[in-house]
Amino acid sequence: MFQRIQTIFLLISFAISLILLKVPVYHMVDAMTTPAPETASSPKSFVVSGNALLMILNCAVGLLSLFAIFLYKSRNLQARLCNLGLLLVCVLIGLLFFLADTMSSSMNQKVEYGFGTYLPLIQLLFLFLAGIFIRRDEELVRSANRLR
Repeated sequence: MFQRIQTIFLLISFAISLILLKVPVYHMVDAMTTPAPETASSPKSFVVSGNALLMILNCAVGLLSLFAIFLYKSRNLQARLCNLGLLLVCVLIGLLFFLADTMSSSMNQKVEYGFGTYLPLIQLLFLFLAGIFIRRDEELVRSANRLR
């Protein structure tokens, strides 16, 4: 179970989900004035846990990744869960950028993307790699069954 590389990828995806709950995704600053960083009042940070829909999506991706780790005997179901996780991460990324664009245009503010913006993209990559290695394992098992 833990000796497979896709388990590591799914575990990293789960860890990214946990980190994404605390790390700010972007900051809102006034578009009219650009004060020096030392004198600027603290910009409004946006965290995924601040929005219910984004938090539900993020937790769903994390739980799917964690649950898929323990389905190592059912590789087809594990691959489907990875694909569902990929879809949910794409929706999460789309909603993050949609909310940033909507908030910046409605409040005359500028969006400064932070470190948390890149985490769902990294999570997307790890889920994709896990799916590839799960399919590779399934092909290996099928070829071994043909030889018996």
